[in-house]
Amino acid sequence: KQSRKILSKSFFKMTDELNLKDAWRERNTKNRQYTLYSNRHLSWSRIDMKWMSTELTTNILEIDIEAGIQTDHNPMTIKWKGQRKRSRWTLNNTILKEKDFTQKMEKELDFFF
Repeated sequence: KQSRKILSKSFFKMTDELNLKDAWRERNTKNRQYTLYSNRHLSWSRIDMKWMSTELTTNILEIDIEAGIQTDHNPMTIKWKGQRKRSRWTLNNTILKEKDFTQKMEKELDFFF
C-alpha cells in the first residue's frame, strides 16, 4: 500500500497547458509545512494548494500557511502587491450648483445644438 498519494498526470498536463504554478511551493521549495492533520491516520499532509498563473504569482508579497485553531485545516494567507487602479472619470456634481458654470454650459449647449 502506498502511503503517499500523488496528483494525476491529467492534472499536471492541465497545469502545464494553463501555465499554473503552486504559488506556495514556488516560494518554499525546501520548507515542509502542512495544511491538514488527520486524527484517523495521525499524519499531516499539504492538501490545500494555491494554483495560479505565473503572471499572478509575481504580484504576491507573502504566502503563508498559518496555524489552524479549532480545525484540522491550517489556513493559507496571501498578501498581494497593491496595484493602482485606473479610476473612472466622474463629474464633480457640486459644480452643477454654481450659477456661472450652469450659465456657461447652457450657452455652450445652445451653440452646439
